[in-house]
Amino acid sequence: MTLKALVAGIGLAIASTVVHAEEQKPNIIYIIGDGMGFEFITAYRYAMSDLDSKTIAKTEFDATLKGASTTYPDDDTWVTDSAAAATALATGVKSYNGAIAVNSDKYPLQTIMELARENGWLTGSVSTSQVNHATPASFFTHHPSRYEYNQIADKIATQVVKGDPSFDVMLGGGESFFNRDEKNWLEILPQHGMQIVTDMSQLNSVNTLPVMGLFAERGLPYAIDGNVDALADMTSTALRLLGNKQQPFALMIEGSEIDWCGHANDIACAVHEMDGLNRALKVVREYRENNPNTLVVMTADHSTGGLTIGRDGDYAWYSDRVMNIESSIAYMSKEMLGMDSGKWAEYVANKVNFELTQEYIDELAIVAEQEGEEREDALHQALVYITADITGTGWTTSGHTGVDVPIFATGPYSENFVGYMDNTDIGKQLIKVVK
Repeated sequence: MTLKALVAGIGLAIASTVVHAEEQKPNIIYIIGDGMGFEFITAYRYAMSDLDSKTIAKTEFDATLKGASTTYPDDDTWVTDSAAAATALATGVKSYNGAIAVNSDKYPLQTIMELARENGWLTGSVSTSQVNHATPASFFTHHPSRYEYNQIADKIATQVVKGDPSFDVMLGGGESFFNRDEKNWLEILPQHGMQIVTDMSQLNSVNTLPVMGLFAERGLPYAIDGNVDALADMTSTALRLLGNKQQPFALMIEGSEIDWCGHANDIACAVHEMDGLNRALKVVREYRENNPNTLVVMTADHSTGGLTIGRDGDYAWYSDRVMNIESSIAYMSKEMLGMDSGKWAEYVANKVNFELTQEYIDELAIVAEQEGEEREDALHQALVYITADITGTGWTTSGHTGVDVPIFATGPYSENFVGYMDNTDIGKQLIKVVK
């Protein structure tokens, strides 16, 4: 062979390698902080910072911020719920509040996960909510109402039984919806090749696909009350299993209960859920560093609670007091309803690590005089007032708000997520990658 021919051959080989590399689709890791407006990121950053030195904490959110997104649904309200928002993010099409990957006429919309499976990708989801909750459900099935949890669980399971599961990995809560008196999918699904795990300690022993992990009756315990590494551990397992194959994968990760803490107007709960998401982001970052052909996109479906850092005209927010609170309001309320109300003030003072004023004690005394559901609701509101007042936290609603939310991205195609976008555009850009 002549030198000229040898050089030409090498050139062709290099060109072929370049083309092959360009054609290799990137993995997609799609992260949703449910209810996570910019204000939740601010609260988390301040809570992690050093007050004495005024050293602002670095977080996993910092390096990849690209822009902001609108969130409104397909109606005239401007305020979305999680189902309509997830439908927009999963399909690139807006729909009505309550829609699970169906359009406003209730016809199914193809999701990014369905398209990915059609094209030979692996797919999966990780969430701290039940796996049939609004966000994960909108990526993997279709239903006219997000609230029909049993029917949504049945659709997810039926796809497995019919031999065409919509996922390779699905981890989260929701065991009670798959193990019901009239239908026990936990016994049926293994007969059709689906591994079922119900104890998070089993995750390290799972080495084959497909797998469904259901680690709570409904949502997982709040991070402040349980395992702050739960989302990170599930994420690590999903990436290990999906990344161990030759084909690309699409993985949706949801920090679900940031939203739930926002609905409860529980600042300490929310900050710890943000910490759980931040730990999962560290797992994702480390994976991408070792697998650079991975596109990571993160956003929020909406913001929740109308959180403000400061309240009642006072120019202060006490991050140290937030971090001194030991339990969620839901946990405290449940324990308090089971004890003598004469012990409430001491119990709350110990849980929030703050000496209660007479005003706070009087609030609890008023609640103690009530009965039934009114007592339960009033106790929750009293604990919201106490924890918010001592920390300088404001809340405007127990529902969602219509504010814009952040967009983060890194990796191949991340330049397509810069600036101001509609939530449907995020879905459309990711669908382009999969096609």
